[in-house]
Amino acid sequence: MKTEKEYINLLPSKKKKPARAAGPWLAVGTLFVLVWLILFGLKAKQWIELQARLESLMPQKQFLEQQVAALRAELGLTTAAGGSPEQAALIQSLLKERVLWSEVFQQFSRIIPRGIWFDSLEGSSVGEAEIKIRGGAFNYRLISDFMLAMEQSGYFEKPELVFAQKATLQGRDIVGFELHCGVKKSQGVP
Repeated sequence: MKTEKEYINLLPSKKKKPARAAGPWLAVGTLFVLVWLILFGLKAKQWIELQARLESLMPQKQFLEQQVAALRAELGLTTAAGGSPEQAALIQSLLKERVLWSEVFQQFSRIIPRGIWFDSLEGSSVGEAEIKIRGGAFNYRLISDFMLAMEQSGYFEKPELVFAQKATLQGRDIVGFELHCGVKKSQGVP
């Protein structure tokens, strides 16, 4: 039953409208926040991975810095790395004056024929770098093959045979020898 008020009211009654949909702006805003959160999460994950990688590289960096410091001390350099071009040129000239003995020994291992052995090996890098080798071989041909290989290697200069003397050791003929040759100082410098 209708109340008196409803009969007296001259204004038409308002019908309730269905609730409006949240609207396109709310959907766009929600989508924007969702995409932003996803991108933020990806960047945060990348940052965490990079921090972990940086921490794993720190011991290697410290080791390399120690090696650089040791090399600088060996060369007698007191200035910081990354100096002027004049300093770089000085370092290169100092390196060209050094003999890289590890390279020399590697060359020996490549060129020495079977049947030759060294009793002593004396190297000097003061002034002109040279090596004095005393050793033995099973025959004279092996010594000449070794000297030829030294000449062709590009690391050694003018090998000279000081002496070669045949002897008998434990019932076997051997040839004792001594040779001298120069060593190129700049063989390992780029």
